Amino acid sequence: MEDLPMRSWVSVAARKWMGTAMTLALLSAVSAFAAVERVSFPLLFNTQGYFVVQASINSGPPVPAVIDTAATMAMIDSRAARAAGISGPGAEEDRVSVFGLLGEREYGQVQIPQVRAGTVSLHQLAAAYNDREAMPGGPLVIPATAFGGDVIDFDFPAGRFSAYSGWPKRVGTVSPARSALTQIDGLYFAEISINGVKGRALVDTGSPVSLMNSAFARAAGVARNEEKTQLLQGATGGKLLAHVATTRRISVGYYTFRKMDMIVADPALFDDLGLQQEPLMLLGIDYLSQFRVQIDRKRNTLLLTAADAGQPILMEFYAKDTRLPN
Repeated sequence: MEDLPMRSWVSVAARKWMGTAMTLALLSAVSAFAAVERVSFPLLFNTQGYFVVQASINSGPPVPAVIDTAATMAMIDSRAARAAGISGPGAEEDRVSVFGLLGEREYGQVQIPQVRAGTVSLHQLAAAYNDREAMPGGPLVIPATAFGGDVIDFDFPAGRFSAYSGWPKRVGTVSPARSALTQIDGLYFAEISINGVKGRALVDTGSPVSLMNSAFARAAGVARNEEKTQLLQGATGGKLLAHVATTRRISVGYYTFRKMDMIVADPALFDDLGLQQEPLMLLGIDYLSQFRVQIDRKRNTLLLTAADAGQPILMEFYAKDTRLPN
């Protein structure tokens, strides 16, 4: 049995009840973009399976940062914070709750004076201070919504992130596949179906792999593959037994993937949201990276455009193509 590294929804739950101070801090960070029509910078794919941007903290040397659609608060590694001259939080300072693979944990909160990616700068970014485990994607996680705009645009095939006002940019004359989005505590869930059974999927650019929960696996009649049972290793600590199964088909909009190996696990996040009995999935980079992924925040729509101009409606995604270890 092998350990499968996976980001455990670091900073995914700066929940609504955390208080107005945190909300005001995020608004302060994005206020510089209120009059900016477009924010854009390159994305790099690293060896850990994450798309990252090279970001400078307080004018220091660049470090990899994950731009995360499933984060509602930033997180910074303690070593990166110290290197950037950011002191750790005091014992009496504000604590924030972060929900990871195995549930809620508390972290101290710090303010990052400046984060710069390309020509884009964020100021006074509130962040959870991680002095516990290593962060596998990079020492900094930034919520995708921190850059403002009506549209969050991850052009994975082109290696570029953008945020802008107005309507989603089109790729040539091709109409993208569309899926309705629902926001739950600031997280985006898209409509999806597995083996013809409808459910919802958390759109998570901060996770290298996708998964479905047990409720979805049961409803869709997905049988586990005992030979591929894994342990999920979470970035915030702990391990979670997970099964692997091969789905017949997964559909989002008019795109269908066949024979896709899928992790079956029940992360505490779904339970914390009160959704553990619903058919749920997490769409990670292994799936999303084959598309230009656009989140239309104003109209609550997910748009997917495949990398090739031919726009295949049916895609082969066999087990040998997944990133699951043998």
